[in-house]
Amino acid sequence: MNYYSLLKVNRLIRNHRIKFLGLFLFYKLKKRYLAVHFDPVNACNLRCRMCYFSDDNFTKNLKGIFDKKDLPRLGEVVLKQALKLQIGCGKEPTLYKDIGEIIKVAKDFKVPHVSLTTNANLLTKDNLLRWAELGLDEIIVSLHGVYEDTYNDFMQKADYKRFLQSLSYITEVKKIYPDLSLRINYTFNEDNFNELKDFFKVFGAFDINKLQLRPINNLGNTSYQNFKMDKVIPVYDEILSLISKECKKRNITLIAAASTDSLVSKKNKASLVHNYTYCYISPTDFWHEDLDWRNETYNDYVKRKKITSELLRNIFSSSKKLEHLQTENLNYKID
Repeated sequence: MNYYSLLKVNRLIRNHRIKFLGLFLFYKLKKRYLAVHFDPVNACNLRCRMCYFSDDNFTKNLKGIFDKKDLPRLGEVVLKQALKLQIGCGKEPTLYKDIGEIIKVAKDFKVPHVSLTTNANLLTKDNLLRWAELGLDEIIVSLHGVYEDTYNDFMQKADYKRFLQSLSYITEVKKIYPDLSLRINYTFNEDNFNELKDFFKVFGAFDINKLQLRPINNLGNTSYQNFKMDKVIPVYDEILSLISKECKKRNITLIAAASTDSLVSKKNKASLVHNYTYCYISPTDFWHEDLDWRNETYNDYVKRKKITSELLRNIFSSSKKLEHLQTENLNYKID
C-alpha cells in the first residue's frame, strides 16, 4: 500500500462532507483508518535547538519506557485498525531496545505501512538489516542543516559525520531490501533555509526516496526562538523550484508547502478529520484520556462514545460549525 497516495487523495478532496462520509464508511465496514504515532520511550539523545528537548523544564520530569509486554495489547487495541504505524514522534525511538519487537507486532497485525523516525545518530547497520528483514517500510531521518556547522549548531550533541555514516548504512541496506524507503525531513528557519540550494551537492550520493521541507514550529520554550519567515518568503519559490526540479530528475517525492501563504497560516480544512484518525501513544499517553486501553479496544470505544453518530452529524454540518476541528497541521503538497 502506498500511504503517500492516500495523503494525496486527502489533499485533493476539498469537501469536508465527502471526507466524513468516507471515514464513516471506514468505521462501518471495519476498514483501516488510523495513523498511529508511537513514542516507545520518553527520551532523546540530542538537544536540538528547535525542539522541546532543549527546554530543561520539559525534560526534567519526562520519563517512561513502554513495557515490551504491552506491545501485543497495543496491537489488539489500535493496530488492527491502523493504516500506518510511525515509531518515533518527537522523541528518539532508537533509545528503545525492542524496536524490532514493535515492527514484528505491527506486521503480525498486518499494518500496511510501518515507519521509524530518528535523528540517525544511534543507527547501526546490523539493526537496520534486522528491522528491514522484519518488514520496516520506511525510515525517516531528521535534519536541521545541510552543512556541518549549521547541523551541529541546531542539533546539539549530534555528530554530523556519524549522521552521514548512517545515511551510508541506509543506502547499503536498501540495496538488499529495495522496498525500504528513505525519507529526509528538513526543518527550516530563517538561518538554515538558504542552505537547501546545496542539498543535493551534499546528500546526492545517498538513496533518498522522499524529501520533506518543514517550516519551524513553535514547540514552547525552546532554545531557538526565531519563528519569523521574513527572510524565507522572498526566496521560497526560487529555492523550492530548484529542489523540485532536482527531485523530479532523481525520482524523489517532494513534500512541501505549495505556497508562502501556507508558511504563515497553517490551519486547513484538510485537517478536519485529524482528531478521528491521528492516534498518539507514549509511555505516559494513550490517545483519548477516557479510552481504557487495557480493558477495551478502540472499536469498543467507538461504540461506547457513539462516534459513528458524531461522524454522521459532521457530514451534514457546515464547515463553519466544524472550525473547532481544524488543527495547525500544514497542508503539504506531495509531488
